[in-house]
Amino acid sequence: MPTTSGDPSKAATATAAPDRPALSDIVTASDYAARVQGVAERIVEAKDQATVHTLLTEGVHALGAENAVFVSFIRDNADLSACRFMLVCEPDWCRRYLDAGCFAQDPWLAYAAHHSEPIPASMLPVLDPEGQRVIALAMQNGFASAALVPAHSGAGHSRISLLCLGSTQTGFFDGEGFGRFRLGARLLAAELHDWWLARIRHELIVKARITQADLELLRHEHQGHSSKRIAAELHVSKSSINSRFQRMNMKLGVPNRRLAARLAVECGLLIG
Repeated sequence: MPTTSGDPSKAATATAAPDRPALSDIVTASDYAARVQGVAERIVEAKDQATVHTLLTEGVHALGAENAVFVSFIRDNADLSACRFMLVCEPDWCRRYLDAGCFAQDPWLAYAAHHSEPIPASMLPVLDPEGQRVIALAMQNGFASAALVPAHSGAGHSRISLLCLGSTQTGFFDGEGFGRFRLGARLLAAELHDWWLARIRHELIVKARITQADLELLRHEHQGHSSKRIAAELHVSKSSINSRFQRMNMKLGVPNRRLAARLAVECGLLIG
């Protein structure tokens, strides 16, 4: 999978260790849950992406996986500019994934867009040739066995994340131990998802210079109020309200006020 955030050449590469223990043996270690939880708790306090990437790498290994891709994306949007990726795998896969145009046909991302349950990737039937091509590329690059761990913000939100964990050992995630593994993996995915949302929210406020007055307009739009009603409540003209929305749409990089309000909700600037 590609990365639009950070330098993929700096991504950590995990290689298979000889005679790795089975997942069922890894998850029964007495400190297993504590180690995974410790990593997840530190993500909340991370100040930058480099720190989060280090914690992701640590969390992947604590879970018992070898490789991972974390991607946060907008549901039903094939525009890569809307995606955030972090890699703990061979970075050349990122380039091959992009060159092959895999993003729009990726069945694992499609699963995450509409499901929240962590599953071994082997449980997901993929019948179309394009989807099979994407999976074959993954299997060649450290994901002979994979676990799909979606993270959602809740109903009405279209930003979705997927933590895809991989092993070079075929069938690694298919046997006993997945039940306990999925609990830790879901915790890690949720904290990564929340961290990205907070980062996007900060970017909107700082880079787009969203003000409290802007948020008030967005709140009205989210509640379905017309320009005429907003103007009456704020004691200004209707044309003034329309002009303010146009300027705000430009700052947020969206074509209309409806999408501006939706973006604000998804990033936590407004309560949905």
